[in-house]
Amino acid sequence: MLRRAWPALLLAASFAVQAEPARTPRPVIEPAAKGTKCVADADFMRRNHMEVLRHQRDGTVRTGDRAGQFSLKACIQCHASQQTQSVVQAETNFCVSCHSYAAVKIDCFECHASKPQAQGTAFHPVIPAGPGAAGAMRLSAQVRQLAREGVVK
Repeated sequence: MLRRAWPALLLAASFAVQAEPARTPRPVIEPAAKGTKCVADADFMRRNHMEVLRHQRDGTVRTGDRAGQFSLKACIQCHASQQTQSVVQAETNFCVSCHSYAAVKIDCFECHASKPQAQGTAFHPVIPAGPGAAGAMRLSAQVRQLAREGVVK
């Protein structure tokens, strides 16, 4: 019986200690976001942002829906630092501060831009902007259609 209760006792003890100053440093995040209200509650986003971004990613890749509620582009435009204009350039930038604290690797920005993009530019480096963008978008739509039909995997 005590073995089963032990984790619960540790958890209860850790909440009791929270009134004292924390011995472990907390993430340091630069000033608040530029927007007035986030797309969801802060506690929800802390726990679930990876799931909603994954769901948004699947919708974008499979159906071309780039205007969803949890768009990575919208997050970056709101949460980019005033000083670095990025979410990952400095240790106190929005994404880096919490991911470093939790020892979680950020892999979004291996492909995606970490800074807000000017209106009309491509967000994803694989999709070009400018005169050739229309052709690339048509090709991308054709590849998605072939994938839906099972021709391409």
